[in-house]
Amino acid sequence: MKNLNYQTGKIGEQLAKQYLLKKQYKIVATNFRTRFGEIDLIASKNKTLVFIEVKLKTGENSGTPEEMINQTKIKQIRQMAEFFLQTNPQIANTFSTYRIDAICLVLNNDGSSKRITHWENIEI
Repeated sequence: MKNLNYQTGKIGEQLAKQYLLKKQYKIVATNFRTRFGEIDLIASKNKTLVFIEVKLKTGENSGTPEEMINQTKIKQIRQMAEFFLQTNPQIANTFSTYRIDAICLVLNNDGSSKRITHWENIEI
């Protein structure tokens, strides 16, 4: 089951990455890991560095992907973002601001995309 979740997560990250590229974002890093956890995608657009949490669900019978993002998760992403900026000063100095976004995807049972929603500057 864990391997299936990992594979499904990778599909979600790839779909989110394609979505961002179509929206003129540049991908800076993927799967940045720290002792706090992982940031799925780091991208940039218009002098803003964007730390992105990707959440994917197959169908919405057991809730939406948005319901999986809470204040604790946002705090964790913020800690990882600050660590990323501290350990990558050359990137940090390039951008004037940063924000945390979420990309929530819902797939149909056949694996096709039912919905992609991009939430900018998430706060709860």
